[in-house]
Amino acid sequence: MARTIFRIDDRLIHGQVIEGWVHNLNLTRIAIVSDRVGDDENYRKMLEFSVPQDIRVDIFGIKEMSEEVRNGYFNQEDTIILFESPEDVLGLLDYGVRIDTVHVGCLHYNGTNCLVGRNIAVSDEDIRSFEDINSMGTRIECQSLPIDKKVNLMELLSKVK
Repeated sequence: MARTIFRIDDRLIHGQVIEGWVHNLNLTRIAIVSDRVGDDENYRKMLEFSVPQDIRVDIFGIKEMSEEVRNGYFNQEDTIILFESPEDVLGLLDYGVRIDTVHVGCLHYNGTNCLVGRNIAVSDEDIRSFEDINSMGTRIECQSLPIDKKVNLMELLSKVK
């Protein structure tokens, strides 16, 4: 069975994902799951062009990805699945997709959300989504790079409340 890594990073594709995750773990495919990105043709093209040619890029809306999973998407190639937000992860879980662990890389501070860890800021809506994700049996770990120590996000959030 192919490896699938799930990651929330509001930057989506950037150097840390390409070098730190894709190349270091010998992944061959990146999938972005986002209704917003799926509907924005210009942004889709920009993301696709930002990836080396030997890496396949797929961009799906949330419902579309749930259908791809039922058709064996996770069994095809070693893949990193990228989400912009915890709400997108929750959307995929709501369609019945099982995710054991999701890594949180970066959620930018915007002046109205709360900084809970290095490069991770959450809104009240994000916190509710993370709580729902956790209650569905998915572990949520903060990890910038695969070599970094994993930190349980729910423990960080418990200190915020």
